[in-house]
Amino acid sequence: MSAEPLLEETLIKRSQQKKRTSPLNYKERLFVLTRAKLCYYDGRAEKKCRKGSIELSRVRCVEIVKNNGGIIPCQNKYPFQVVYDSNTLYVFAPSHDSRCLWVQSLKEEIRHNTVIVAKFHPQFWQEGVWLCCRQAEKLALGCEEYNLFGDISRKPLPPIPGEERSDGKSRRPPPPAPPAAKDEDGGGEEEEDEEEEEEEEEEEVVVALYDFPAAEPHDLPLERGGEYVVLERCDLNWYKARNKYG
Repeated sequence: MSAEPLLEETLIKRSQQKKRTSPLNYKERLFVLTRAKLCYYDGRAEKKCRKGSIELSRVRCVEIVKNNGGIIPCQNKYPFQVVYDSNTLYVFAPSHDSRCLWVQSLKEEIRHNTVIVAKFHPQFWQEGVWLCCRQAEKLALGCEEYNLFGDISRKPLPPIPGEERSDGKSRRPPPPAPPAAKDEDGGGEEEEDEEEEEEEEEEEVVVALYDFPAAEPHDLPLERGGEYVVLERCDLNWYKARNKYG
């Protein structure tokens, strides 16, 4: 059942530029959303070749991109973003209604993910900088609060799991995401376009739910909402991690 398409439409994908030498280009792809994955294909539905696949359990944010009058060098003028692991996929829809349908459908499918970000970047990463806040670190903490449950311009950010709600009751954290399903060939990772064929080692990025002041000289202080790369899982309670400053 999970393989049945929820949405299917020809959209435009921007290259992700995971390497500094990767070219910036725009390619028409057939996008297919299922309960488990977002896939995109080269070619028509009856004769298609899969170019990429993202497991929805790895998605941390889905939202429109505020372009603020910038030039979009392709025929589709309604961008949205899919943030997963430490990567951002930019997709361009042909209309406002099409973009809204994709964003809200994706949000519905990831609403129970445990990797959702507290903040995100509402504008493009372009030419080595975030256009919204001018930060030059690609993994820099977002500059705008993320609302998983609707329009970010109208609704407040949901409370952090475990915090008190306005009615005085504690909000329980969401259930853990199920293990990522493997493809038939044994792989579960995204397949890159031709310009990104060389594989990169995948990093696990987590978000701190609470502030943690360093108690010992070797402790890494955590800032609520901050993003950290997990380097090693020492035991159940302690991880070795890297912050945005390295």
